[in-house]
Amino acid sequence: MPTNEELVRAIETSFHVYGPLPGKVEPLRIAGVRGRVTPISHPIANLVGLADLAPGAVETTVDQVRAAYGTKAFGWVVGPLTRPRELDARLASSGFSGPEEIAGMALTDLAAPIAGGAASVREVSREEALAESEMVGRAYGLSTEVARFFLEIYFAPAGPRCRGYFASVDDRPVAWSFLVYLDPPLVLLGGAGTLPDHRGRGLYTALVARRLADARADGRTAAVIQAARGTSAPICAKLGFKELCGLELFVAPSAAET
Repeated sequence: MPTNEELVRAIETSFHVYGPLPGKVEPLRIAGVRGRVTPISHPIANLVGLADLAPGAVETTVDQVRAAYGTKAFGWVVGPLTRPRELDARLASSGFSGPEEIAGMALTDLAAPIAGGAASVREVSREEALAESEMVGRAYGLSTEVARFFLEIYFAPAGPRCRGYFASVDDRPVAWSFLVYLDPPLVLLGGAGTLPDHRGRGLYTALVARRLADARADGRTAAVIQAARGTSAPICAKLGFKELCGLELFVAPSAAET
C-alpha cells in the first residue's frame, strides 16, 4: 500500500502528467517550475506548479513565466511540494487572483462498496468523447472549443493511459469523467462534469464507482483525486476518500482581462 507521502506526491505531480502534443502542448522551459504552454487562453490549459525556488528567485521567475505565456491566461498550483512555503502569498501580492481551494484526497480500498451510483455509465473511445465536445463543455462550463482541446490532451498518445466515461439519461450522455493510470498501484480520478439540469441525481457517484471498479479490475489498489472544496470534495468524503493535503489554484488573467 502506498504511504501518505507517496499519495500526496501523486496528488500534486499528477497536475502535470499529461504528455506533449505537437502544436498544442509544449513544456514550459523555465528553471525551478514545471508547466505546459498551449495556444488556449485558459488557466488549466496553461498550468504551472511544482515550484522549487529560492525565496530570492520568486520575483524573477514569476516575470519569466508571465513573459512565456504572453497575453494568455494561466494558472499556478501551490501545494505541499511547493517551495518556498510562502509562494501563495507572493503570487497574491503579484496580482494573481484566487486562490481556488482544492482538496487532495485518496482512497486506499478500491473494494469498499459505494452506495448509490445506479446510473448508466459506459466507457467511451477518444472518437466518441470528441464527438460530444459540446456536451462536455456545457458540463464543465467551457466553450466547445476548449472542451475539445482538453479531450485531445487527455487522450494524447504520448501521455499516460487514459479512459473516458459517459453517464447517460434516456440514452443521452449528460456527464463525463476520465481515469488516468499513474505509476502502479495508483490511478487518478479526473474531474467529472455533469450538465446543470442533471446535477444532484447521483451521476457523479456512479462515475466514481465505475472508475474505481475498472481500476481495481486492472490490479490498481489506490486512487487519488483533486477535488474542489465547494463541490466534489464533500461527495468524495462521503464515498470514503480521505483528505491528505490542501492545494491552491491561483490565476493570472489574460491581457484582454486586465
